[in-house]
Amino acid sequence: MSTATDPTRVRARTLWMLVRERLGRWLALGALVAVGSSLLLAAPLVVREVVDRADEGATAGELRRLAVVFLGIVVVGQAVEVLVARVATGAAWRTTNDLRVRITRHVLGLDHEFHRRHTPGELIQRVDGDVTSVSDLLGRVLPKAAGAVFVVAGMIAVLAVLDWRLGVGMAVYVGLAAVLVLLTRHRAIAESSDEMGAYARLYGGIEERLTAAEDLRSNGAGGHAMWRFVEESHDALGSSIRREWAFLGMWWAVQGTVIGGTVLTIVASALLLSNDVISIGTAFLLFQYVLLIERPLEEVVHELETVQKANGAMVRVGALLAIEPSIRDTGTVSPPAGPLTIELDHVCFDYADTVAATDAVRDGVGDATPVLDDVTLTIGRGRSVGVVGRTGSGKTTFSRLVLRLVEPTAGTIRFSGVAVSDIPMAELRRRVALVPQEVELFGGTIRENVTLFGAGGVDAADDSAVRRALLAVGLDQLAAGDLDRTLGAGGAGLSAGEAQLLAMARVWLRDPDLLVLDEATARIDPATEAKVESAIRTLIGGRTTIVIAHRLSTLREVDEIVVFDAGRVVEHGPRAELAADPLSRFHRLLTLALEHGAGEPGDIDELVDESLGGDVATAGGGEVTT
Repeated sequence: MSTATDPTRVRARTLWMLVRERLGRWLALGALVAVGSSLLLAAPLVVREVVDRADEGATAGELRRLAVVFLGIVVVGQAVEVLVARVATGAAWRTTNDLRVRITRHVLGLDHEFHRRHTPGELIQRVDGDVTSVSDLLGRVLPKAAGAVFVVAGMIAVLAVLDWRLGVGMAVYVGLAAVLVLLTRHRAIAESSDEMGAYARLYGGIEERLTAAEDLRSNGAGGHAMWRFVEESHDALGSSIRREWAFLGMWWAVQGTVIGGTVLTIVASALLLSNDVISIGTAFLLFQYVLLIERPLEEVVHELETVQKANGAMVRVGALLAIEPSIRDTGTVSPPAGPLTIELDHVCFDYADTVAATDAVRDGVGDATPVLDDVTLTIGRGRSVGVVGRTGSGKTTFSRLVLRLVEPTAGTIRFSGVAVSDIPMAELRRRVALVPQEVELFGGTIRENVTLFGAGGVDAADDSAVRRALLAVGLDQLAAGDLDRTLGAGGAGLSAGEAQLLAMARVWLRDPDLLVLDEATARIDPATEAKVESAIRTLIGGRTTIVIAHRLSTLREVDEIVVFDAGRVVEHGPRAELAADPLSRFHRLLTLALEHGAGEPGDIDELVDESLGGDVATAGGGEVTT
């Protein structure tokens, strides 16, 4: 196994990365832990002194002074313990919050293909669930482990100073206790893992049967579902019992170690006392130190599951942060101001070059067919272009390439003569905009959703600009209303059409030089469609626009049409000319739409199949320009 993928090295590297960023705070915590451990060791030393002084006939005043010292040590020790817990919790949360920000920034900077392979739920688990496990390790386990090391090392050192035989004996005892706990630890870990798997199967089965409850009831399969639930519950219960027995075995190992150590201590102390090797106070000190070892050993048992979760979490976090984005922000050249010319020069794109598609091909569930194949296309400055084609023809991939959400596997894309890869990412994001088919709205006010919380240099406090943007896209009621009205997560409080128009208001407010509209009317009713089409007419003026359409009515106002088929541009020209040419594919689409009364989402696939499946040859192997 290479050092780069060795889990132990990954965990160590991740832990050092976390601690290093707030090293001063963690060093201060280490100092507090050392002080607390020293006080814990000092209290029995004072008791030893009290016992020995009393045996030697010390006065009551001397013993009272020692008792006050003991009480002071105990009180200060408790205060330090509370302070350690407070500082550790604060340091852990600050450190892991930094990590959350770092992971979130890193994930947002990864390319489209990464997000295509990983679900939002999985990423949330990485950002929150895994980091919380690491936080528990840093805030709870790490201080306890450091304290245990200080206590054990200090205990052996103190006893060695008093008598080297005591130090050696204590070292041997601690070593044997640690070995015993580690030997029983492996079974507990295995049983804990089996239990989590059993409960995952149980909950997965419950979710599956609840989702299919109607089918199960209507087809009389309820009895089978209930028996499956009983079987899975039985397995989960058995796993829980085995895990409890495993951890109980660890607990008994700890208790047996402490009891055995106590018995050995009493016997050894009696022998040493009878030979005048140690004093009564030293014997009592040895007894107290053996009892003191019980605490770190028990904490190993209690925190074992936390450590295991954190170990796995650190490996996953380290692996995630090690993923390099395929799209590099190394550009230094800005295109000329104003609407952008788009040039695609022999552009190819193949998802088989990605990890996801390679896995799919290997598993027999995908193929290596190029999504875009040798596309050469020019869209003039300030032109509006409608893009049509059946599902899977390459329309969406074309838009992703233009937005630089993915990189071409071959060829070059230029904006006004500048390669897209040479444009700084901040500049590119400022000058291009997307209105997707499924608009994302956020929990926040209408103003915040229009300005995207002030992103992109938009002044979130400029109410007049927000109202003008809403009016421009036809959201008159929202513009006249309270901009502080709160929308729920996912845009609760707005219809699908209003959400689409609000997304267009964002674009109007930003005023980009290139706009991509991806199926903007695919999910709305005909009445709202008219408003959206009116908003599109407003938006396409003065900028280069790409309109990917499922409804042909959306393309009434565009200047040009591009038809995709099997990853190639098979037709490109002015809309009016193509609509009037009976041999053009676009003319066929319009004619078929009129004949079939098409217009609902999904109908265009049938129309394109019918219009492209016949006798019109492809245009120049995909090399079409205007």
